[in-house]
Amino acid sequence: MHNLYLLISAVLFTGTAQAHSFDERYDLPIPLEFFLVGGGLVIALSFLLISLAAKFWPTGGSLTTHRSFVIAPHFASGALVSFRALGLICFMAVLGAGFWGPGNPLLNLAPNFIWITWWLGLSITISLLGNFWPLCNPWETLFDISNWLIKKFRANPVTKKPPLLFPKALGLYLATCFLLAWSWMEVVYPIAFVPFRVASIALLWSALNLMGMYLFGKSTWMSRGDVFSLYFSMLGQFGIFSYSTKGRSLNFRLPGEGVLIDGVIWRNVNGVAAFIVAMLAIVLFDGLHGSQAWGLFKQMLEWLGLIQLSANDYLGGTVGLFLVWLFFAGLFYVSCFISSRFTSVSTDSLANNFSLSLIPIAVAYLLAHNFSSLMIQGQSIIFLASDPFGLGWDLFGTANFRPNIGIIDAASTWYLAVTSIVLGHVIALILNHCLAMRVVHSARNAALMTISQAVLMVMLTMLSLIIIAEPMTTSEFSILQEICFTAGA
Repeated sequence: MHNLYLLISAVLFTGTAQAHSFDERYDLPIPLEFFLVGGGLVIALSFLLISLAAKFWPTGGSLTTHRSFVIAPHFASGALVSFRALGLICFMAVLGAGFWGPGNPLLNLAPNFIWITWWLGLSITISLLGNFWPLCNPWETLFDISNWLIKKFRANPVTKKPPLLFPKALGLYLATCFLLAWSWMEVVYPIAFVPFRVASIALLWSALNLMGMYLFGKSTWMSRGDVFSLYFSMLGQFGIFSYSTKGRSLNFRLPGEGVLIDGVIWRNVNGVAAFIVAMLAIVLFDGLHGSQAWGLFKQMLEWLGLIQLSANDYLGGTVGLFLVWLFFAGLFYVSCFISSRFTSVSTDSLANNFSLSLIPIAVAYLLAHNFSSLMIQGQSIIFLASDPFGLGWDLFGTANFRPNIGIIDAASTWYLAVTSIVLGHVIALILNHCLAMRVVHSARNAALMTISQAVLMVMLTMLSLIIIAEPMTTSEFSILQEICFTAGA
């Protein structure tokens, strides 16, 4: 039991984010505890201010006031074709580099493009600007091309009805499994950093994705089973732009306003909460996996007699990833259960409804945990793009470019992380209150309903700051670090 207490203490009071690696650590001007308490107090006070100000909000929490700009049809069509072509070219280049490029991952386009440029860069860009992934999705382009070819050369007309119906009960649970598996490949068992395996996984996912579009219909599969379309769609709800293909319009909105606009779409879809919590859990697990808490987790496995799990990093990491997701999903579900005591709406419905307010937190974690990696490692794409197959090319005149590893330091990253995490949680509180007012239509009842989520967000704020802080900051006055190092010894 003592080890269990040590594990819980370490999870709450230590952390490492492997994505942040600096030669010099930033010496905090004040103890880390001051940042933690200060961040928690900002969230708590924000909740009180929101509860008071909500009396003057429109009934139902409808605070959406976006503006639309119509785009010329010819320009919109040309831009769509250009984006589709660019996405397909990049996809083919990744496959070619993975199968036939250099074996060194640092000199191969495929691993850097997929894990840094695409997974990190596109995620952060979409979070800020809105979901433009449908404009350049190569798998959607491949499906549309194959569909066009079949209609053109097939004698019998092709029915528009898909062969199978996607099970309603399955909801987003399948996509949640895909997202956890993707994180597992990245953190626990990084087989996808080998160029050949990168290309193989991309090819395998292409076959699965195209098969899903054919069996269940393109729109259904992309909104239920295609994990990347779903992931970018969720992040894009925070962005300041949205694009309407039907009206050919560009919509400008406040950060996070898309959550309120699109919230109705996800209200009755099973597994929405599970998927969004997984978006948070995979980032937190990435930080915890190399921290002091991870060693204590392995000690706990040994104490429980699970020696094989403790000795095998892959099995232990798999269990750890699932438990981190399950732990935060359980905390969030408990907070929704408490909220359900103030209304007749079921806990499951509230979980679906309130989980959308976690999207700004997911965006904040992305920025805090991965921005430094994107700025430093993302520069490699500049010279890799000029010679994607390692043949000595210099397509863009950048083959001799060398990254500047000092482009961002630990101090800048730390203050960016603090700012993004605190602001992300404050925006999440505002959205959570708006979503609550849609349920109860009363500012007072909405405040009572969201107390449990506010407490949870205070905890998440402090925990995420600790996870970000440990690998890049020091504080000679910090009591927490003394406790953590003593516990981990």
